[in-house]
Amino acid sequence: MKNKIKRFERKWLFRSNNYLAMINSLLRSKLFFRTQYPLRKVNSIYFDTQDYVSIRQNLDGVSNKKKIRIRWYGNKNIITKPIIEIKSKKGFETKKESISIKKLNNLNLLNLDNLKRIQEILNFKLKQKKVIYPVLTTHYEREYFISLNGKIRATVDYNLKSIFLNNLSQIDIVKNFKNICILEFKYPTSLDKYVRKNLRDVSLRLSKNSKFVNSAFEKPKFFS
Repeated sequence: MKNKIKRFERKWLFRSNNYLAMINSLLRSKLFFRTQYPLRKVNSIYFDTQDYVSIRQNLDGVSNKKKIRIRWYGNKNIITKPIIEIKSKKGFETKKESISIKKLNNLNLLNLDNLKRIQEILNFKLKQKKVIYPVLTTHYEREYFISLNGKIRATVDYNLKSIFLNNLSQIDIVKNFKNICILEFKYPTSLDKYVRKNLRDVSLRLSKNSKFVNSAFEKPKFFS
């Protein structure tokens, strides 16, 4: 199964764990966001070449870049109904291709043999020019919102955790990023001017909250 989506994605990382203030700013904004889906636990394995081409592109701010990951929901240690996602980005415009991969269903993530199997199956499936390896995982809780007109999606991610896989002897070490929240807007490219105009309302509401005064708008390097 393949599915392709083209849209704008705008994302901000806040160095604060007060995600409730962020949610409140969405609900009270001029875009009139409301809850779209129940909270979910989101898990991803990110892949890269041996010389970390994808990560270096993100760190260097390259406008045209590609990201490959496997995503599933629920238990972070058991891969359940996984989907391969290939995200190509040009500026803020994003294309996402999703491919179901049943062979990895119900695998235990924290197992060296399984990680090698995941790598082999993914490379065979995608037929990349260069071999790609699992380099890190991300795990977080996500809340979903939709604007009143039903055309703009927003998500708030918090309780972020990660496992760095480049040193396989440390796959049981989970790094916590409790003081980070991520806000993301996803919408059709035709609505860019409308969304950017109304973003000011959201950011002003956040800045009025004392716990967000010193928060920095920046592009996350890994979490997405």
